[in-house]
Formats: sequence, C-alpha cells, structure tokens
Amino acid sequence: MTSAGTPTRAHTTQPLTRAHIVAAGLRLLERHGTAGLSMRKLANELGKAPAAVYRHVSDKRELMTLLFDEVSHQFTIPAPGDNPRNDIIKAVENAHRVMKEHPWTVTLILDGTPPTPHILRLSQFILDTMIRKGMTDTQAAHLHTAIWQYTLGHLLMTQNKKWHQPPHPHTKTTPTPNPYPTLQRIAPLINHITHHNHFTTNLATLIDKAFALTP
Repeated sequence: MTSAGTPTRAHTTQPLTRAHIVAAGLRLLERHGTAGLSMRKLANELGKAPAAVYRHVSDKRELMTLLFDEVSHQFTIPAPGDNPRNDIIKAVENAHRVMKEHPWTVTLILDGTPPTPHILRLSQFILDTMIRKGMTDTQAAHLHTAIWQYTLGHLLMTQNKKWHQPPHPHTKTTPTPNPYPTLQRIAPLINHITHHNHFTTNLATLIDKAFALTP
C-alpha cells in the first residue's frame, strides 16, 4: 500500500519497453481519463519504480503524445475517388468515431498536445481534396478549420449529457413566467440532434455549403 492507502502492484523483473508503457498508459486513460494519469500512477500500473519509467519517457507531455499517436493510428485515409465531398466525409467520420471511442483524445487536442503524424496526414488529405475540388487556399483553410471546430465541438457536446437539456417547466404555483420559452420548446430537438447520429448529416451540410461557393 502507498502512504495514501492506494494499492500498488508488485514490482516485476520483466524488462520495460515503450510498448509496455503505452499499453499501460492507455489502460489508465480508458479507466480514469487524463486526470487519472500521472507518471507515478503509470509506474504503479507497470509494477515499476517511477525512475524506470522516466528512462523511457521524459515527462507526462511526452507520454501523452505517445498515447495519442498510438490511438491516431486508427485514423484511416480513403483512396481519392471521384467525389471529393464523400472523400472528406469518410475521412472525418472515421476520425470522429475514433475520438468518440477514446474521449480523452479531445482533451489532449484542446490542451495543446502537438498533432501526431497521423493527424497531420489527415489534415493534408482534407486540404488536398478541397484544392482538388477547386477551392482556393484561403477557402480550404476556412473549411478545414470549420470541420475541425465542428468535429471537436460535437464530441464535447455528446460527452456532456446535460448540454442543452430543457429547463424544468414552471409549475402552476410558480408566479414567474418561463424566461426561456423558445429554448424550452426547441431544446428537446437540439438534444436529439446532438446526442443521436446526426454528425455525418451536419458535416455534409457544412461541406456542401462551402463547396457551393466554389466556382
């Protein structure tokens, strides 16, 4: 037991590798999120002294980059087809699915963790596809930014189950009228759109509107 009463794993004699560190780090992230991951907890998960972990990973920031890189391997890039719109949707939809399965990745992006090579490759593909469609560099930059902002925003909203829940209706005994009647009426629709599988539909609308401005 640690001084705080937390059980520790028995130290192992198995040689430690980066692959072991990544696997243990992912286990901690999936169980506890980024707040539950530290170098000391990682060492405990591995059954090693913290100094052994530091010989492979310099600090938590480097560890997070390694873990993010491991998960972003799952980002797939479709082969370019005849429909740039569908190519972008497929690529972004896949990235959205991966990040939804690993919610901590959104936290890492928003915390400023450097993009992994797989994310850079995804952005390169999206921009190349926009240029192939006939967009200018400026138009492509705006749409690329909007797609990432929408994707991350959607993931944050779906993680927060209380986002835009309708306010409690006022009872007959409440003398003050409802100050948010429009929100009260429309919030259930917002909830439905946010927490059900409308991501691709809204993404397609965003891309279609932008492509409509392309000569």
